[in-house]
Amino acid sequence: MKVAIFTDSFPPSKGGTENAVMRYATALAKNHEVAVFAPKNIKKMDTTNLPFKVYRSLSIKVTTNDYWAMPKISCKMKRQLKEFAPDIIHTQTLGMMADYANAYGRKNGIPVVCTAHTKYRYCYQTYLKIPFIVNMIIKRIIKRAQKADYICAVSNSMADELFSYGLKDKEVFVIKNGHNRREVLPERIYNLDEPFHMIYAGLIVDFKNVATSLKALKILKEKRSDFLFYMIGNGPHYNKFKRMVKKFGLSDNVKMLHYISDRDLLDEYYLKSDLMLFPSVFDTDGLVLLEAAELGTPALVIKGSGASERFTDNYTAFTEENDPEKLANRIDELMNNRTLVKEVGQRADSCFTSWDETAKNYEKLYADILDKKFS
Repeated sequence: MKVAIFTDSFPPSKGGTENAVMRYATALAKNHEVAVFAPKNIKKMDTTNLPFKVYRSLSIKVTTNDYWAMPKISCKMKRQLKEFAPDIIHTQTLGMMADYANAYGRKNGIPVVCTAHTKYRYCYQTYLKIPFIVNMIIKRIIKRAQKADYICAVSNSMADELFSYGLKDKEVFVIKNGHNRREVLPERIYNLDEPFHMIYAGLIVDFKNVATSLKALKILKEKRSDFLFYMIGNGPHYNKFKRMVKKFGLSDNVKMLHYISDRDLLDEYYLKSDLMLFPSVFDTDGLVLLEAAELGTPALVIKGSGASERFTDNYTAFTEENDPEKLANRIDELMNNRTLVKEVGQRADSCFTSWDETAKNYEKLYADILDKKFS
């Protein structure tokens, strides 16, 4: 089977969707011929050792990490797509590349599968702040979803988001991301007498609900100060939260670190952390939670969020209401019961499967689609 994957986010850009597409394409390429079509990035990426081809569309740089694809005028990419001659087109985006993929599939009789990763309204509300414009963009996004032949989402929360945008008369297949366990993991040494360590790794931006963590820690510090919170990542609101840390009197308890690309170094922070504090209601199926879980660091997430769907409270993670005071009280309880935190951390990695399993789920969907096409 030949599968063309279209995406608006692909390395060397950094983020959850970029990582997910890379890992999925790698797993799928073990049994099928795969080509990824993505925006051209100013930064170069060595693709010679990848098990699939990467073709680039002309693009315009929008932010340091985002590129606006222009596939309609990308003659070279059009030629490459025609030569590849896919059996299935899979868009891992509802952006500009999805427009072209939908049109190409419709014109050439190729089924188009779309996977939704991102809660777009959160993003656009943060950056644009004009409801009329945000609603216009959301209408355009859901129109792209309607034009795809089959719709998938990485969580039930993401599926609900699509319906809230106005998706109609479509079934949404939920296929979760995978995580590849490493054969050899660094050893975790538990020292329950040290101060309680927490970690957040991800984009430093309002819609990740970072402020709720800091508000909760401010309340917690009124009771006790024997904790340390690592905030790891970059983002447009990094300085805003740095000021908030100082304003809340948390400078001795919160260490803000920039994005860490060194996996061994990031592992060290996961291993020294008792808990991942992750109150995002934006994330649909956060890969960082799986990275932490593999190393025995359980997460505290928000009840009913996409991030919470994999987990069972007090068994593979902890869930709490999206409220700073309740979060503060829950953290306080966990600090007083570190044996429970350790036990949950040791079970945390039971909540995920491999990217090979994710690929098998999509392979079955592809096969069913092609059977219907030729039956």
